[in-house]
Amino acid sequence: MFLRRATGTFEGGRGEVSCKRSLFPGRVFAIVALLLLFLNGTASAQDFAQDRDSLVRLIEAKSIKLTDINGAPFRIVKGPARFLHNNTYLLCDSAAWDVNANVIDAMGHVQIIQKDTYLTSDFATYIADDNMVQFRGTLVKLYNKKGDQLKTRFLDYNTADSVATFYNGGAMRSAKGDIVEGLEGMYDSAERMFMFNDNVNMYSDSIFLKSEMVEYHSAQEVAMFGENTVAWKGRDTLFSNNMEYATRSKTLVLKTDNYIATQDQELWAGWIDYHRESGNAELYDNVQVRDQAQSAIIMGDKGVYVQRPMLLYMTDNAAAGMYSEEKTGIDSLTSQPIYKRDTLFIAGDTLKMWQIPMHQVDSSEVARARQRRQLADTDPMDEINRQNKAYLDAYKRNKENMGKILPPPPKQNPANSPQENNPDGQPELNKPADQASLDKMLDRKDPPLPNNPADSTRAGIDSLLTKTPTDSLSIPKDTIVPLDTTAVTFLSVHHKVKLFRSDLRGRCDSLIYTTIDSIARFYRDPVLWNEEKTQFTSDSIQLSIRNNEIYKANLIENAFIISKEDSIHFHQIKSTEMVAYFKDNDVYRFDALGGVQAMIFLAERDSVITLMNQKECRMLTAKIANQTIERVRYIENVKSDVTPTYKLPEEKMRLRDFNWREDQLIKSRSELTTRKVHPSTRGKLRRQRFPSYSQTRDFFPDSYKEITGISNSITQKIREEDQARLEKERREKDEEARRKALDEEGRHQMEMDKDNDGPVMIYNRPENQQTDKKDENPELK
Repeated sequence: MFLRRATGTFEGGRGEVSCKRSLFPGRVFAIVALLLLFLNGTASAQDFAQDRDSLVRLIEAKSIKLTDINGAPFRIVKGPARFLHNNTYLLCDSAAWDVNANVIDAMGHVQIIQKDTYLTSDFATYIADDNMVQFRGTLVKLYNKKGDQLKTRFLDYNTADSVATFYNGGAMRSAKGDIVEGLEGMYDSAERMFMFNDNVNMYSDSIFLKSEMVEYHSAQEVAMFGENTVAWKGRDTLFSNNMEYATRSKTLVLKTDNYIATQDQELWAGWIDYHRESGNAELYDNVQVRDQAQSAIIMGDKGVYVQRPMLLYMTDNAAAGMYSEEKTGIDSLTSQPIYKRDTLFIAGDTLKMWQIPMHQVDSSEVARARQRRQLADTDPMDEINRQNKAYLDAYKRNKENMGKILPPPPKQNPANSPQENNPDGQPELNKPADQASLDKMLDRKDPPLPNNPADSTRAGIDSLLTKTPTDSLSIPKDTIVPLDTTAVTFLSVHHKVKLFRSDLRGRCDSLIYTTIDSIARFYRDPVLWNEEKTQFTSDSIQLSIRNNEIYKANLIENAFIISKEDSIHFHQIKSTEMVAYFKDNDVYRFDALGGVQAMIFLAERDSVITLMNQKECRMLTAKIANQTIERVRYIENVKSDVTPTYKLPEEKMRLRDFNWREDQLIKSRSELTTRKVHPSTRGKLRRQRFPSYSQTRDFFPDSYKEITGISNSITQKIREEDQARLEKERREKDEEARRKALDEEGRHQMEMDKDNDGPVMIYNRPENQQTDKKDENPELK
């Protein structure tokens, strides 16, 4: 074995490492043999101290022996020995010192001590002229004063600039237990900064991270990551090309190309402050949050995200997109339905979406929401049609019995007889069976529910509301009723609210939505346009949403519908309140309830409008096809007046309070937001490989066991939660399919009944009044 000066590369490293000499296999064994040969010799350390030309000082040794190897002078030092150079101590059991090359080969309990930095190994080579300590192939440990520990097998330490460089793999465990590993890196003692490159992994406080590069600043306990950084925290996955993790405050700061995926949401922003313990985040600059469960995208420039229970508060150009799919046809080849995706955009000054369990929602709010839902699901025409049919049936039965001598009715207990003044047991033709209910339906003066005037729905029929039946089975006092943990979603938008979809536009001052009733409520001067042709206005508007589609719109107080025929002629209907029904997001029917005024323009066969039909009645219902009114039923107290439109002044063709607000019509979604919606990247992120921590396994096996144990427990918990969630979704899906089938069956039957709805209203005559031939048909058209 011999020593030589050389400049070369170390095999196995990621890059070239320059040096002045190489330690070849066998050299160590030769030096050990020489030491065994000369250790019994004696020499005074004082003799060596007289060599004043050397910059390296031997300040302690048991003995030193001068020898010659291949013509080069060597000092064989028996220790414990201590060298000093660049204010750095080199300690070892023994050493071979090449005097000409100024190189020391140290063996046995080797230690390098410099200020706050401490290195240990079994072998080291110190090239004094290069100020470089080299550790090769044996385990080397680097400590600092704080207690951080780096382990590797290939390391160079520069005693002049106090920088250590390692390669071929290494791992660091901080004083507080954080783990960082990589294939190569460095440690700057002055800055107390560790840097790792290539296949970098980190673990800290149940957060698993991987990146291409990381700088760990020990004094501040901050890790700064480079490109392609991915972090995992429970179900949350974070990505950034510039991430910083402050372990003291337990905050991850995402600075460039940032993305977070939670269980139900995806988040994008130019800057994100993510809090490890809670999973909450502050979002800045081009913020977008996609909520998978609600099929919604929330956007803005400044937002706050709370994970449990979920809350999202957005300001600064806040907007939301509610996307849905509607059936547009059937594929002729596959016989599968064809769906078209459309998005409803909502914008305002502030936007808030949050979720809480049902049992935490105020009971009065739940009661109001359920009442709104029940009223929204009520069809006002059902009661009219039912009574209409009852009148018609009674009329036919009475007509058949005219002139007949009927036997007296059986005697009944007056208390059990609902019609003691009706001897033949038939409904009276001059008095409805439920006239009070009908009058209440048409002339409701009921006040709104307390503490929430805006919640007065006035959209259904009070007489049709089904009262909650009293349970005959009492619940024992000691019975524990399980809490309803169903997640309820709320959405509120305030100030300068705008809506846009390809077929629906709107404005208002505030909007509130909850999944308890699936109704969006518009307040303070709301206006809606359907296909830019039909305008809806009222004091407040409620949109009922079913299966992510608009099902019904209730116009409450001072309702006014205007349908544009051309620049001069507008069909107009005005009423106390109105109900519009939607199918495939188009209005196909609407009802006007109470104090109806209508102005309909009629065209000749050449499509030229020549007549204006002005009506007044108590109620009406109209069916629409292709945005054109096809049929109108006028109900009770009908007054009609037909006027030619030739030379008719424009003011005569307008109902009072007519206001066509075309100047406020939103033309495109760019008036709400110009942001490009991010596509979901959840699937792409899932393909990221989880850190293997192979370096930690080799250098810190106890920490590796702890990390893998935590990882496995988290994986098992997620697997169990997913299984329970899938089972719950399956039950809910089955229940929804059953309910939907019943709803569709009922709706189909209802539509069939309406197609054969018979008379609009029956007006009965006294029995002694003679009826002529034209009165045999009781229907009024």
